[in-house]
Amino acid sequence: MRVIVLLSSYNGERYIREQLDSLLAQKLQPYRIIIRDDGSSDGTISILEEYCKKYDFISFYTGENLKPAKSFWDLINNSEEADYYALCDQDDVWFEDKLERAVELLSNEDNNKPLLYCSKYTLTDEDLNPINSNVSSLYNFSDFPHALIYHTAPGCTFVFNEAARKQILRYDVNKEYCIIHDAIIHKVVTLYGKMILDPESHMFYRQHGDNQIGMDADPIRTFFGRIGRFLNGQIRNYRRNTARSLLRVYGQDCDPDKRKLIETVAFYDEDKKLKKALLTSKCFRSGTVNDLFFCFLVLVNYI
Repeated sequence: MRVIVLLSSYNGERYIREQLDSLLAQKLQPYRIIIRDDGSSDGTISILEEYCKKYDFISFYTGENLKPAKSFWDLINNSEEADYYALCDQDDVWFEDKLERAVELLSNEDNNKPLLYCSKYTLTDEDLNPINSNVSSLYNFSDFPHALIYHTAPGCTFVFNEAARKQILRYDVNKEYCIIHDAIIHKVVTLYGKMILDPESHMFYRQHGDNQIGMDADPIRTFFGRIGRFLNGQIRNYRRNTARSLLRVYGQDCDPDKRKLIETVAFYDEDKKLKKALLTSKCFRSGTVNDLFFCFLVLVNYI
C-alpha cells in the first residue's frame, strides 16, 4: 500500500520535529514523505536536511513563497503516483492510527472513483492541551450541495486516492480562482465521487500565534469572525467565484444536476430565479444560524 504524505513547511522550526516524529510513529508507515518548503527563513531547512539524511523515504524541495494553497497544489502536482495521498501541516501532531484508519475506510470503497477521507480532530493550544470546541458543527455533511457552500473539515485531516488526484489536477490554481486548496479538493471530490467522514479524532490540530491557517475554539467568535471577513471583503463572493471556476474546468463532463447547482451559485446575483432557488432550496440548509447568515449573504450578493 503506497501512501504518500504531502507536507508544506514555512518557518516551522518550533513544531515541525514533533510532527515529523508523529509521522514516523504511524502504525501504517508512509511510503514517502514529500515536503515542500515555502521559502523559510528560520532553521526549518536544517531540520529537514537532518531527517532526510536519516530516513531515505523523506525528501524535500524548496521554492518561492507561494502561500499554503499554491504550495500544497505544487506538492500534489509533483508527487509520484500512489494509492493514497495525505495532506499534512507542519505544526500538528498525528495519532499513531491516523493513516491506518484512513486507509481502512478508503479501501472498503470503490477506488475507481474519487474518494476523500476526513476525520474530526482535537483542537489544542500551542502546548497540545485540548481545547473544548464545537468548530466541527458542519461535519455531518458530505454531499455536494453543502460542499459548494460550506467547508466541512480542514485539509490537514484529508486523505484522498489516485482517482481523486487526477480530477484535482485538472484545476490549475495559477489560472483559476482559489482561496485555499482544501476547499477546492472538497468540492471536486464530492462533484465526481464520495467523501468519507470519520467521527473520531486522529490528530491534534494545534492553534498558536503563527498559524498560516487556523481555527477558533469559540464558536461565537468564529461566527462573528466570518461575518467580519465577508464585510471587509476578504472572502466576499468567494463561493460564487469558485463556482464559476468549477464550471470552466468541470462543466462539460460533470453530472447535469450538479452542474445546475453550480450554475445556481455561480450566477445567482445575475438572475432573480437563481437567487430565489438559492434562498429556498433545502439542499443547502445546515442549521438555523448558518441558514440565516447564508440567506443574508445571498440577499446582499456576497455569497
